Amino acid sequence: MESSPTRPALFLAWSNTRTSVSDATRDCPATPSSQPAAAGRRDRGAWLLHDMFTRREEWSKLNTELLNIALPHPQSAGKEYAAAKRICDVSGALVLLILSAPLLLLVSLLLKIDSPGPALFRQRRIGKNGKEFMLWKFRSMRTDAPRYASSPTSDRDWRLTRVGRLIRRVSIDELPQLINVLKGEMSLVGPRPEMPFLVDRYTETERERLTVKPGMTGLWQVSPARAYPIHENLQYDLHYIRHQNMVLDGAILLRTIFAVIRGVGAV
Repeated sequence: MESSPTRPALFLAWSNTRTSVSDATRDCPATPSSQPAAAGRRDRGAWLLHDMFTRREEWSKLNTELLNIALPHPQSAGKEYAAAKRICDVSGALVLLILSAPLLLLVSLLLKIDSPGPALFRQRRIGKNGKEFMLWKFRSMRTDAPRYASSPTSDRDWRLTRVGRLIRRVSIDELPQLINVLKGEMSLVGPRPEMPFLVDRYTETERERLTVKPGMTGLWQVSPARAYPIHENLQYDLHYIRHQNMVLDGAILLRTIFAVIRGVGAV
C-alpha cells in the first residue's frame, strides 16, 4: 500500500488499536519483566514472553518510548552478534527446510492443482543498505493479479486463490524465504522487506529500516498492529534495530511460533 506524503514518520499503533497512553500506564504498571526497555538500556525481550497468549498493553508503552526519535540508542550490536546471528540463520534455515520438505512438496502440488500458474512467486524487494533482491514466496494469488500492489487485508480479496487463502492464514506462503535466508539476503528475524515503490517514498527516519537485513519475522509481525500496514507502524522496527540481541531474537521467534499456531493477524 502506498504511503501518504503527508503522514507522520511515526504512526503510532496505539491509535490503530484505540488505546490511549494514559490508559496503558494506568492498567499495566511498570515491572522489570513486563515492559520494553527504557531508553539507553538494551531490551532483552522478556516482556514478549510475559503473557504469551494475550495482547498486552506493553505495546503501547513501546510506542510512547519512540515518540521522541532522538532518544539515546543502546550500544550498537557488535561483530560477535552479527556472526552468531548468521550461524543461527543458516543452521535454522537448513533445519526448517529439511523438516518442512514434505509440506513444501504438498503445498506446491496443491497450488498447481488449484489454479493455473507456477507454485512459487518472485518479487523484487529492498534489503540491507538499499540492495535489491528477489524474494521467494508460495503463490497465493491469481496470475492476473497486479504484481506490485498492496497486500490483501481480507481473505475475501478477489486476488487470492482457494489454497492461497489457507497458506496465508497459517503463514506457509513465507516458507520459501528460507532460501533467501541461506543466501544471506534475509535473516530469520528483522524488519520485513518492502517493495521498491514504497522504499522510494521513505523519509530519512524510515530509511533506518535498511541498516539491517530484513527478516522473515519481526517485532511488528507479533504485535497487535499486525493487521495494519508496515509503513504505518515504524516504531516496532526502530525498537528492534536499536535493541538487537540474540535473546530478543529468540523471544520474537517463540512469539511467532505461537502466533502461527493461533493464526493471529494472518490474511
